[in-house]
Amino acid sequence: MKGFGFSLAADTYLREDPDGYFLVSRLPVRILRLNEPLYRLLVYISGGGELTYYASHHPELDEKKLTRTILSLVAGGYLKLDGIAEIEEYPAVSIIIPVKDQPEDLVECLQTLENLDYPKDRLETIVVDDGSQKEVFGIVESPGVKIIRHAASRGQAACRNIGAENSRGEILAFIDADCMAGKKWLKEIVPFFKAAGIGAAGGYVDGYYKDSFLDRYEQVSSSLNMGKRLLIEGRTDSSFYVPTANMLVTREAFAAAGGFKAGMSVGEDVDFCWRLRNLGYTLLYVPFGGVAHKHRNRLGRMLQRRGDYGTSEAILYRTHRDKKKIFSVPVFSGLSFLALSLAILLVNAWPVAPMLVLFGVDVWRKYALLLKFDVELPFQQVILSTIRSYVSLFYFAFFHLMRYYLIPIFALGFLWHPLWVFGGLALIYTSVVDYCVKKPKLLYPVFLFFYLPEHLAYQVGVFLGCFKQKYFGSYILSFRHS
Repeated sequence: MKGFGFSLAADTYLREDPDGYFLVSRLPVRILRLNEPLYRLLVYISGGGELTYYASHHPELDEKKLTRTILSLVAGGYLKLDGIAEIEEYPAVSIIIPVKDQPEDLVECLQTLENLDYPKDRLETIVVDDGSQKEVFGIVESPGVKIIRHAASRGQAACRNIGAENSRGEILAFIDADCMAGKKWLKEIVPFFKAAGIGAAGGYVDGYYKDSFLDRYEQVSSSLNMGKRLLIEGRTDSSFYVPTANMLVTREAFAAAGGFKAGMSVGEDVDFCWRLRNLGYTLLYVPFGGVAHKHRNRLGRMLQRRGDYGTSEAILYRTHRDKKKIFSVPVFSGLSFLALSLAILLVNAWPVAPMLVLFGVDVWRKYALLLKFDVELPFQQVILSTIRSYVSLFYFAFFHLMRYYLIPIFALGFLWHPLWVFGGLALIYTSVVDYCVKKPKLLYPVFLFFYLPEHLAYQVGVFLGCFKQKYFGSYILSFRHS
């Protein structure tokens, strides 16, 4: 039986010396100290060995805990996931679909579920009709689909809960009626529940429409698209979640969390994931096991939805006061950002001088660390790695300012004109970085045409939500030295 396949990431290697065992990354420059059992396992894996085989020959090791640890190293960029484990015993899965007045979407969604590469006798499909004007009984032709109807709308959260109550699967698989499941949707996500403590896992959400400019923008920029990197979090104060458009949850974890919070019309998936993690369960996102979402392909509807998402922040952060918007700030790049900001706002080049000094000191500090550990790396590559870390820090700082403060920045610019330059730089910098990373099939000016109003709509939504809730925790940052 094929297990998970892992290998070392590019520019990463293992090192053993009298000082201990290390996992070293050249780009970015990082050194991670390991214990000996984990080091021996990684040596075995880097040689092409499988985790399952290694664990079977070391009975003192817990394969589930090892898998969880290795996945954390994948999320940290130290390892690559090369292959997904085959399922030894297929768990029973209950697919739950809330729907309201989307008959054509529902029919198409159900058709894709019929083509799933998963044993039919281990599946059940439950449709919860949330008070549709035309009942779905008459349009569902897929055999064996269980339909539950609410006479009046109670919201998607309540629909998912009632679907879970009437299900029998070990795993609950949530998908929206306007999402089309890929053939390997379940087969590529279910194996990850072998890892210790995984309570829920989400997969990739692609765009269904790809014809118009907005379609191509939404394909890479939709808030349902969690990106191309594996992510994993346990009980921490981070805001990580996965959307219910593609979410699998163990029955045990769902019951422990008490299901979704009925009455929430937006943000219920975030609230559920945060409660789940607070209980000690691990949440995982994998960039496959995909579904395709029929996003709102009219600009007005898309912007309205972004605003709706923004309004949910206030109630989420008021309810979950332990969750923070964490901003990791390395000292040298953080001070450099402040120096650059002062240069722009004061219209004076002098603050750039200490910025250059800070950069030079940072490069030398990293190079000295590498020499200490006898890591061979050309000096120019250390410079490149440092530049990369500064680009990343500047992006996150400018993105936050652009995402939450662009409107007041430009409004205050009438009183202090350099703020227009500062706000414009934040917008251009973040949009260029996102354009290069997300690689939309659009020219940059077209991408920017959608990028700006999207973030303005979200920004307005955040403020209105905070004003309505009389709680402005959405604007509180938690700074961490890194």
